[in-house]
Amino acid sequence: MEVTPAQPLSARSGWFPWRHMRVHAHPVLQKEHDARTLGERVADQIASFGGSWPFIFIFLGLIAGWMILNTLFIGHILGGHQFDHYPYIALNLVLSALAGIQAPIIMMSQNRAAARDEDLAQHHYEETQKIEQLLQANTDLTEKVHVLAQKVHVLTERLTGQT
Repeated sequence: MEVTPAQPLSARSGWFPWRHMRVHAHPVLQKEHDARTLGERVADQIASFGGSWPFIFIFLGLIAGWMILNTLFIGHILGGHQFDHYPYIALNLVLSALAGIQAPIIMMSQNRAAARDEDLAQHHYEETQKIEQLLQANTDLTEKVHVLAQKVHVLTERLTGQT
Protein backbone atom coordinates (compact mmCIF):
# COMPACT_ATOMS: atom_id res chain seq x y z
CA MET A 1 0.00 0.00 0.00
CA GLU A 2 1.31 3.45 -0.89
CA VAL A 3 2.28 5.70 2.02
CA THR A 4 1.60 9.40 1.56
CA PRO A 5 2.07 12.29 3.99
CA ALA A 6 -0.98 13.75 5.68
CA GLN A 7 -2.70 16.16 3.34
CA PRO A 8 -5.97 18.02 3.31
CA LEU A 9 -8.78 16.03 1.70
CA SER A 10 -8.90 18.36 -1.29
CA ALA A 11 -5.22 17.74 -2.07
CA ARG A 12 -5.45 13.95 -1.99
CA SER A 13 -5.24 12.08 -5.23
CA GLY A 14 -7.68 9.28 -5.87
CA TRP A 15 -11.36 9.04 -5.26
CA PHE A 16 -11.43 6.55 -2.46
CA PRO A 17 -10.21 7.61 1.00
CA TRP A 18 -8.90 4.18 1.99
CA ARG A 19 -6.46 3.89 -0.93
CA HIS A 20 -3.65 5.74 0.85
CA MET A 21 -2.14 5.07 4.26
CA ARG A 22 -1.95 8.20 6.34
CA VAL A 23 1.42 9.30 7.70
CA HIS A 24 1.10 12.16 10.16
CA ALA A 25 3.78 14.81 10.34
CA HIS A 26 3.34 15.23 14.09
CA PRO A 27 4.63 12.37 16.28
CA VAL A 28 1.70 12.60 18.73
CA LEU A 29 -0.80 12.14 15.90
CA GLN A 30 1.21 9.30 14.39
CA LYS A 31 1.40 7.58 17.79
CA GLU A 32 -2.38 7.86 18.19
CA HIS A 33 -2.88 6.64 14.62
CA ASP A 34 -0.62 3.61 15.12
CA ALA A 35 -2.19 2.68 18.49
CA ARG A 36 -5.71 2.21 17.11
CA THR A 37 -7.52 -1.05 17.77
CA LEU A 38 -9.14 -3.05 14.97
CA GLY A 39 -12.56 -1.61 15.83
CA GLU A 40 -11.19 1.93 15.78
CA ARG A 41 -9.52 1.36 12.41
CA VAL A 42 -12.77 -0.04 10.99
CA ALA A 43 -14.77 2.88 12.42
CA ASP A 44 -12.30 5.37 10.92
CA GLN A 45 -12.47 3.70 7.50
CA ILE A 46 -16.27 3.54 7.55
CA ALA A 47 -16.47 7.19 8.63
CA SER A 48 -13.93 8.13 5.97
CA PHE A 49 -15.91 6.40 3.23
CA GLY A 50 -19.34 7.35 4.62
CA GLY A 51 -18.36 11.00 4.50
CA SER A 52 -16.99 11.00 0.95
CA TRP A 53 -18.30 11.91 -2.49
CA PRO A 54 -17.92 8.36 -3.82
CA PHE A 55 -20.27 7.14 -1.08
CA ILE A 56 -22.84 9.78 -1.99
CA PHE A 57 -22.68 8.99 -5.71
CA ILE A 58 -22.74 5.22 -5.21
CA PHE A 59 -25.60 5.51 -2.75
CA LEU A 60 -27.64 7.78 -5.03
CA GLY A 61 -27.05 5.31 -7.86
CA LEU A 62 -28.20 2.39 -5.71
CA ILE A 63 -31.34 4.25 -4.63
CA ALA A 64 -32.17 5.25 -8.22
CA GLY A 65 -31.46 1.69 -9.36
CA TRP A 66 -33.72 0.25 -6.66
CA MET A 67 -36.55 2.58 -7.68
CA ILE A 68 -36.15 1.87 -11.39
CA LEU A 69 -35.80 -1.88 -10.84
CA ASN A 70 -38.89 -2.07 -8.64
CA THR A 71 -41.05 0.34 -10.61
CA LEU A 72 -40.31 -0.74 -14.15
CA PHE A 73 -38.72 -4.16 -14.41
CA ILE A 74 -40.03 -6.18 -11.49
CA GLY A 75 -43.49 -4.65 -12.01
CA HIS A 76 -43.54 -5.94 -15.57
CA ILE A 77 -42.10 -9.34 -14.67
CA LEU A 78 -44.57 -9.93 -11.83
CA GLY A 79 -47.52 -8.70 -13.87
CA GLY A 80 -47.88 -5.22 -12.40
CA HIS A 81 -47.11 -6.20 -8.82
CA GLN A 82 -43.90 -4.57 -7.67
CA PHE A 83 -41.75 -6.12 -4.97
CA ASP A 84 -41.49 -2.77 -3.17
CA HIS A 85 -44.48 -0.52 -3.92
CA TYR A 86 -44.21 3.24 -4.56
CA PRO A 87 -43.47 4.65 -1.15
CA TYR A 88 -40.67 2.07 -1.26
CA ILE A 89 -41.12 0.76 2.26
CA ALA A 90 -38.32 -1.81 1.94
CA LEU A 91 -35.97 0.88 0.62
CA ASN A 92 -36.99 3.14 3.49
CA LEU A 93 -36.27 0.30 5.94
CA VAL A 94 -32.82 -0.27 4.41
CA LEU A 95 -32.02 3.46 4.52
CA SER A 96 -33.16 3.73 8.15
CA ALA A 97 -31.13 0.68 9.14
CA LEU A 98 -28.07 2.06 7.37
CA ALA A 99 -28.46 5.42 9.12
CA GLY A 100 -28.98 3.67 12.45
CA ILE A 101 -25.74 1.72 12.03
CA GLN A 102 -23.68 4.39 10.32
CA ALA A 103 -24.39 7.19 12.82
CA PRO A 104 -22.86 5.48 15.91
CA ILE A 105 -19.84 4.35 13.87
CA ILE A 106 -19.23 7.91 12.71
CA MET A 107 -19.71 9.15 16.28
CA MET A 108 -17.09 6.63 17.49
CA SER A 109 -14.67 8.00 14.92
CA GLN A 110 -15.47 11.57 15.96
CA ASN A 111 -14.94 10.69 19.64
CA ARG A 112 -11.53 9.28 18.73
CA ALA A 113 -10.74 12.44 16.78
CA ALA A 114 -11.71 14.53 19.82
CA ALA A 115 -9.47 12.41 22.07
CA ARG A 116 -6.64 12.77 19.55
CA ASP A 117 -7.15 16.53 19.50
CA GLU A 118 -7.03 16.61 23.32
CA ASP A 119 -3.75 14.67 23.29
CA LEU A 120 -2.33 17.06 20.70
CA ALA A 121 -3.48 20.07 22.73
CA GLN A 122 -1.86 18.57 25.86
CA HIS A 123 1.38 18.06 23.92
CA HIS A 124 1.28 21.66 22.68
CA TYR A 125 0.59 22.91 26.22
CA GLU A 126 3.58 20.96 27.57
CA GLU A 127 5.79 22.33 24.78
CA THR A 128 4.55 25.85 25.55
CA GLN A 129 5.40 25.35 29.24
CA LYS A 130 8.90 24.17 28.31
CA ILE A 131 9.37 27.23 26.08
CA GLU A 132 8.11 29.48 28.88
CA GLN A 133 10.61 27.92 31.30
CA LEU A 134 13.42 28.39 28.78
CA LEU A 135 12.41 32.02 28.25
CA GLN A 136 12.35 32.60 32.00
CA ALA A 137 15.79 30.99 32.36
CA ASN A 138 17.02 33.16 29.49
CA THR A 139 15.56 36.27 31.15
CA ASP A 140 17.24 35.37 34.45
CA LEU A 141 20.60 34.86 32.71
CA THR A 142 20.20 38.13 30.82
CA GLU A 143 19.54 39.95 34.08
CA LYS A 144 22.65 38.38 35.64
CA VAL A 145 24.71 39.37 32.60
CA HIS A 146 23.32 42.89 32.86
CA VAL A 147 24.26 43.10 36.57
CA LEU A 148 27.75 41.78 35.80
CA ALA A 149 28.10 44.24 32.92
CA GLN A 150 27.16 47.09 35.28
CA LYS A 151 29.75 45.90 37.80
CA VAL A 152 32.39 45.66 35.06
CA HIS A 153 31.43 49.16 33.90
CA VAL A 154 31.75 50.51 37.46
CA LEU A 155 35.12 48.77 37.89
CA THR A 156 36.45 50.06 34.55
CA GLU A 157 35.33 53.59 35.47
CA ARG A 158 37.21 53.28 38.78
CA LEU A 159 40.30 51.95 37.03
CA THR A 160 40.22 54.60 34.32
CA GLY A 161 39.45 57.29 36.89
CA GLN A 162 42.49 56.31 39.01
CA THR A 163 44.96 56.47 36.16
